[in-house]
Amino acid sequence: MDRKQYIQRLIEDQFLVEFDGELTPETDLFKTGVMDSFGYIQLLTAVEREFSLQLTDEEFLRNIFSSLEAIDAFVANKLAERDGH
Repeated sequence: MDRKQYIQRLIEDQFLVEFDGELTPETDLFKTGVMDSFGYIQLLTAVEREFSLQLTDEEFLRNIFSSLEAIDAFVANKLAERDGH
């Protein structure tokens, strides 16, 4: 399972949703009511733990985890920074 698939599975399991015709990787999870502020914190924590990342306070407050695409792009960038790429 690649990174994006793992994040998708995490979202599906945590919020009891499925990415299908209505819920796409670009769907804003806040605007659709899938995720609230508590869910956001849970998702941030799970992603930090799974990928061994440390988010800054600024990153935490920017609501960067609004969609599957946004989360995957953020994780890819953080991993590249961490690994020096």
